[in-house]
Amino acid sequence: MDKMILKGRGVTSGVAEGEALVTRQPFGFSHGLEPATGRISDEKHEWFGHDVRAKVLVFPYGKGSSSGGLYVLEAAKRGNAPVAVVTLDIDPVIAAGFIMAKLFYNKEIPVIDKPQRNPCEIVRTGDWIKVDADNGIIEIRRQARKHDKGGQNSLSLS
Repeated sequence: MDKMILKGRGVTSGVAEGEALVTRQPFGFSHGLEPATGRISDEKHEWFGHDVRAKVLVFPYGKGSSSGGLYVLEAAKRGNAPVAVVTLDIDPVIAAGFIMAKLFYNKEIPVIDKPQRNPCEIVRTGDWIKVDADNGIIEIRRQARKHDKGGQNSLSLS
């Protein structure tokens, strides 16, 4: 197993880890996430049909309307939110949903943005990610895949 560390800005507090769900497409929580199920409902998004529960979402930036934070808040209330988020630049409205989840329901969902490298180009769906928003650290662990030469899968910052 290989490991890489990225540093970024902790937007919320907390530490969580889980399997990565990665896209290079922007993602909108408004009408893109079903809070009652944790499933992606945006038929035009490559994540359509995926479940965000127990996942670390990795996407470049959010899109959508001023209700995005409310979708996050409702999903957190129901236990159907992702465990963490890593993004290039978090939308303040979406960030508010994660902050309110802690304030209203004591659901801590770490969010890190502004990483030193684009995580959408480094992290793969299925990688194991630990997000430490208290310290702005993203730890990426990748299991060697069968097609990798010698069972190694290089993760480097170069």
